Amino acid sequence: MNKQSIFRVVCVGTAVVALSACGGGGGLSVPSTDVATNPDKQSSFVADYTQGLKVLNIYAGLTSAVFIDLFDASFLDAGNTKPLLTASLAQEAAAMAASPDLPSFPMAGLSTASISACDSSNVCTLTGTLSNNDVDTSADNTTSIIFTSRVKYSDGKFRLLGDGLAS
Repeated sequence: MNKQSIFRVVCVGTAVVALSACGGGGGLSVPSTDVATNPDKQSSFVADYTQGLKVLNIYAGLTSAVFIDLFDASFLDAGNTKPLLTASLAQEAAAMAASPDLPSFPMAGLSTASISACDSSNVCTLTGTLSNNDVDTSADNTTSIIFTSRVKYSDGKFRLLGDGLAS
């Protein structure tokens, strides 16, 4: 998987990007969209995701278990699964360690992120703006896109689900 594919998965797969909400979690509990609308849970996910994107240009960021945990076990985006994403990030980190002169991972910034439209399965819509901050550092960041992605609330936190498409 090349850098552009990884970047798409990480950014759009949060768009990709990013968030699930809606209560529930394990075994016998009944899903509740009340949790998904909890501003603290949503803010926590957005903050964690934003921080994860900020450090993808360093080895520790690419191999961060905290960042990988932002992706649901059933994550699927354009054919990329969580295990494929994890393996790709590990390969990128190994390449970075072997050849520090290689260009760094594209730096994405996340802004105006919000979670809404949660259903009874705790699947919600994440909407936000992604910008390519290593290319355009101007105030008029022209490399920004607005994205939407599915997220899921489970085990007490939001996680990215991706677009759910196998290709």
